[in-house]
Parts: sequence; C-alpha cells; structure tokens
Amino acid sequence: MVEANRMQLGRFKFAIESGSFRRITQCWSGPGWDFNFSGRCINDDPDEPFFSLDGIVVYCDAAPLPLAKAADYTGIEIDLPGLYDEATGEPYFAIDLGESYEVSDATLRFAERDGGRYRIELSGVVSSSVFGSPAEFELSAWAEELPDHAYPV
Repeated sequence: MVEANRMQLGRFKFAIESGSFRRITQCWSGPGWDFNFSGRCINDDPDEPFFSLDGIVVYCDAAPLPLAKAADYTGIEIDLPGLYDEATGEPYFAIDLGESYEVSDATLRFAERDGGRYRIELSGVVSSSVFGSPAEFELSAWAEELPDHAYPV
C-alpha cells in the first residue's frame, strides 16, 4: 500500500489533501455512505498535463456499502466485487477527473484511528475510459468521520 495521504493511479502519484466519510441515513436510493478524497497529481508532465488543475476526487455518494455504523471502524475491511451493488443497482466508488469514471473491484479498509479520523486504504480498478485500458489504484489517506446526514427525498 502507498504511504499515508498518497494515491497511485497507473504511473501517476497524487497527494491527497482531504478526506471524509459519513453515514447517510436517508436518500432517494436508501441509506448508505459518502466517502470523499481529493488531491492533486504530483508527477504529471508540466508541459502536457494529463490531469486538470482541479485534481482528482475519489468518492461515493450514498453508496449501499455493507458497513454498519460503529463506535470504532479500525480493522474493518470490505471487498466490493464488480461495479455496483447488485440488489440496488447503485454504484460503489468512482473517480472524478473532471468527468466521473467507474471503479470496480474495490477494497476498503480502516487501517488505523486517531481520534475522529481514520487512515483508510482503498484500492480498485478504474475504467478503461481513463487510459485506454483498466488501471489499478491504491489510496491511503486520513479521513474525518462527519456526522450522519440525510438527503432530501
């Protein structure tokens, strides 16, 4: 796994600047989880950059992850085969590079805790739409647990 607050996507490396997660208690698609990590590429070609100045966002919105609300998530690991939850049809994770791209076969792990923050390890495969063939990624970043949230339905 990459060092904390870093992400590797193919040959590209990113400095993850922020991370958060929260339980979604109500949404049009049902309860789920939001995760959000954002950062900037640190080894892009300055003359012909592949990534925009907006950087990268790895996220899920009210995703139906098989994760129960807990007092401590340390050590919990979840394997998410495929692109989406088969029961609901809702996607798990995506990567936004100015446009959203699917992530498949993700693994989410709460590696360690520091107060209300967790170092989260996330890996998976990004759609071939980004580089022309599927690309694996690994992320390790501190994320703050935010209060539960309900979206209007």
